[in-house]
Amino acid sequence: MNIIILDNHKLIISEIRRQLMSVQPGAVCECFTKQREAIEYVRNNPVDAALLDVDMPGLNGIEVAELMCQLNPRLNIIFVTGYPEYALQAFSVPVSDFIVKPVSEEALKTSFGKLRFPPEQSVDLYRYDDVKDAKALGARLRSLRKKRGLSVKELADRIDVSFQTIYRWENGERIPDGFNMGKLMNVFGVRLKDIISDINIDSQNNSGGVQY
Repeated sequence: MNIIILDNHKLIISEIRRQLMSVQPGAVCECFTKQREAIEYVRNNPVDAALLDVDMPGLNGIEVAELMCQLNPRLNIIFVTGYPEYALQAFSVPVSDFIVKPVSEEALKTSFGKLRFPPEQSVDLYRYDDVKDAKALGARLRSLRKKRGLSVKELADRIDVSFQTIYRWENGERIPDGFNMGKLMNVFGVRLKDIISDINIDSQNNSGGVQY
């Protein structure tokens, strides 16, 4: 799981991160004190959950959450604040939970049990590495891009690849690696199985491919 923490106090970040790594020991955790840096990280990386302080100078946590959810509709937002009066306003955006400081491991466990979009627990069930029908996958990616109203260049900029790479993926000349597929999932707001499940079936039934 890829998690970010945003708070303008480094000591608070350090304490939250310490407890978080006890609750989610296998997680990758990136920490930020500046809102724009956190937003750019979400723009360019597949992030599963964001723990956001609400009361910050400049953009507050709710405004940050709105921007992040535009970039990644499946991002799980957990607000962390010392001001419980923000709770009602915080739930104006899609949010998984609201934690009042000081944060405890028990509160973090509860919050991660409420995630709106739990990360795939067994991605290997969908055997992404065994997808051989590049043209079918490319057609699906093209359809999802158009559904999101993105041009090839806009999508390329979002996930930090060249527009030629997007063309090659959509034309079935290449298949995205796992890291770039994670970025595409975030931009499109879908799960891996939503992209490839029926492609696997088509590959099995129509081209004699790997049996899943």
